[in-house]
Amino acid sequence: MLSIFQKLKDEKPTFQELNGLDKAVLISSLMIECAKVDDSFDQKEHALIKSLLKQKLHLTDEETENCFTESLKSSSESVELYSLTKDIRENFSKEEIIIIFEYLWQIILVDHKIDDFEHSMMTKLTGLFHLTGKENAEAKKNAESYLKNNI
Repeated sequence: MLSIFQKLKDEKPTFQELNGLDKAVLISSLMIECAKVDDSFDQKEHALIKSLLKQKLHLTDEETENCFTESLKSSSESVELYSLTKDIRENFSKEEIIIIFEYLWQIILVDHKIDDFEHSMMTKLTGLFHLTGKENAEAKKNAESYLKNNI
């Protein structure tokens, strides 16, 4: 199977040509990068990423495992953050990016603390996704609310 990153580079598909699993791999790769930024990628974060893939992206158990595995592999191969955000920015609407940002905040906040590396990552991503500080703050607020009510 051709990785989504190679497919985007080689074939340059349109958004409509990407399947749901390809889109999920892009999103989960970014979630994994956020989870790993504080050098602590624990079971809570694993479980939350898989839960978001299943509940929010409507993947089956098998698709969730495949997506998570491919995302971990791409993370270990050092997919560059700028390229990853560019692929997402070019293939998702602004509204979808804000929802993705909520997922990222959920990953950051699941351990109930934000360290300097996580804060720096979210600030950098705000710029890379061309979001405003207000949109970032709203996504964070929504993530806190989700975690409070669901975790």
